[in-house]
Amino acid sequence: MATKKKTVAARPAVAPLGRKERRNAVSKKPAAPQTQRGNQTREKLKEATVRVLERIGYRAMRLSDIASEAGVNVSLLYHYFSGKADLTHEILGELLDSQRFHDLSTMAPSNDPFESIVRANKVMVTTYSRTPGLMRCLLHFDEEEVEFSELYRKVSAEWSLKIAKDIARRCPGVTLGEEQRLMIAYALGGMVDNFLFELYVDRNPTLVKAFSSPDDVAHFLAILWYRAIYLANPPAEQLKGYEGFTSLKMA
Repeated sequence: MATKKKTVAARPAVAPLGRKERRNAVSKKPAAPQTQRGNQTREKLKEATVRVLERIGYRAMRLSDIASEAGVNVSLLYHYFSGKADLTHEILGELLDSQRFHDLSTMAPSNDPFESIVRANKVMVTTYSRTPGLMRCLLHFDEEEVEFSELYRKVSAEWSLKIAKDIARRCPGVTLGEEQRLMIAYALGGMVDNFLFELYVDRNPTLVKAFSSPDDVAHFLAILWYRAIYLANPPAEQLKGYEGFTSLKMA
């Protein structure tokens, strides 16, 4: 699509806090609700928070914004959460668990290595394309809340280990040691993360123009991923419409 010339927004707008300055504001939490109505109210507040986070982000969000979105009094929030950090921690923790870090063996039950890589990338592409605001919040919250930062590092490490094991399981012909597979997983994961942030969060006009759908993005990234692992192009039938990305010949 045609786009007007515009300046791509820098990220993040607020300088990150040093690790020693990070807060741990989510340790003291109210007790879980004991009734169905209480659970429903709690979920309503979380849904309202997701919408506010998606629109304006964590750093700009106030409890009054959440209360207004949910149609409740601010004081009600403190019956269920200790503050906006507590709320955001729970929401982003669930995002990591349910949308981004699935078990690849159940998410991609294909014997085709390339198709498996496509499906793995679709998990991340789907999350970024549907909730770009939350993905920006993920970066900001990781910088500011030590408890969440530790969780994020742990889950990210588990994800990379799953990718490394999946390479060994699906690519028996690739002679790589365990440490080498793990390095590849970290490098490829970082590439995908930064690329998707640039595309869906920063809305880089060059990238936005280049891809017509999330499926196209997942397929493109899978080609790069496959080449990095196999040092070869994917099967020809997987390259229809993407031949330009394989023009670099392997030595």
